Amino acid sequence: MQGDTAFFYTALLHAHRTLVGVSVVLFIARAIGVAGQRAWPMTPVIRWSSVLIDTTLMAAGIALWVLMQHNPVHEPWLALKLFLLLMYIALGTYGLKRGRTRAIRMGFSVLALLVITQMFWIARTRDPFGILSVLRSL
Repeated sequence: MQGDTAFFYTALLHAHRTLVGVSVVLFIARAIGVAGQRAWPMTPVIRWSSVLIDTTLMAAGIALWVLMQHNPVHEPWLALKLFLLLMYIALGTYGLKRGRTRAIRMGFSVLALLVITQMFWIARTRDPFGILSVLRSL
């Protein structure tokens, strides 16, 4: 990588990873709050904070694709990660507000966390099997 590209890559990667951490921690906190039947997880400030963090996270991810010339059509690991992102969003929505009962919301939240774990391992290994590729190599 050349000077400017290396700088931008490092900055974007750091921002992306930091935002992933903040987003996941906020999701976990909100899921625990919802499970405890607290009102704060669904307040406008918290909900909009989540939207802002996730939008910035996606922008950093897209910037990394462009900078590194990634293409989900030609890179199965990236295509699956994007599909799992949509799945995580849907599961998280049911986990935080659309699940009819507390138990159903908790179940969807756990599934959302399992999906995000797989996304992490896919990103780390650049293998569509993600954590399964790590386990099969043991």
